[in-house]
Amino acid sequence: MLMIEKELPFELIEVDLSNKPDWFLAVSPYGKVPVVVDDGKTIYESAIINEYLDEKFKNIPLMPEEPFEKAKARIWMDYCTNKYLTLSRKLLTDNGNEALQSQNKEKLKQALIYIEKECFEKNANGDFWLGEKISLVDLHYAPFFERFGAFKELFGVEWPEECEKLMNWWKVIQERDSYKMTVLPTDAHVDLYKSLMRKMS
Repeated sequence: MLMIEKELPFELIEVDLSNKPDWFLAVSPYGKVPVVVDDGKTIYESAIINEYLDEKFKNIPLMPEEPFEKAKARIWMDYCTNKYLTLSRKLLTDNGNEALQSQNKEKLKQALIYIEKECFEKNANGDFWLGEKISLVDLHYAPFFERFGAFKELFGVEWPEECEKLMNWWKVIQERDSYKMTVLPTDAHVDLYKSLMRKMS
């Protein structure tokens, strides 16, 4: 999504993570995706890749220049990684435990309401995480919110009614070319999660 938003030319090479080719392990020491090779140099970890590309290719900046606003953007990305994703994973690991799942769904609901109140209700204007312009924060969250449909189908998770502005953000994101060109259908996420749950059981 970032490279499409920044209008950067790139070649996409998909890798079967269950059967990683030797050339890929030479490029990605962790054996993880995504990986970017730029001028022969390898960068991995999604958030780090995004910041690297945004700093190097300044044609369409996706981070604020002002230090406090930049810090705020990083705080929200950290919230995604260490709060939202952690709660999402609990839905998988606690599947089958009704009591724990009830707690997980409530905690996820409260995390979404927190985003609504602390981010979107405090934005003076604009539909995006930081206001009027799309940023790295939006691109950080988008792939994980894409999986929400799978959470709904598998675990009965629903958008909180309180999150009107957050739901509007998600609608706006889905209308962007960068999302349409990279989206993975809900059915594919459902199949992936079912496969993961079979391995964990």
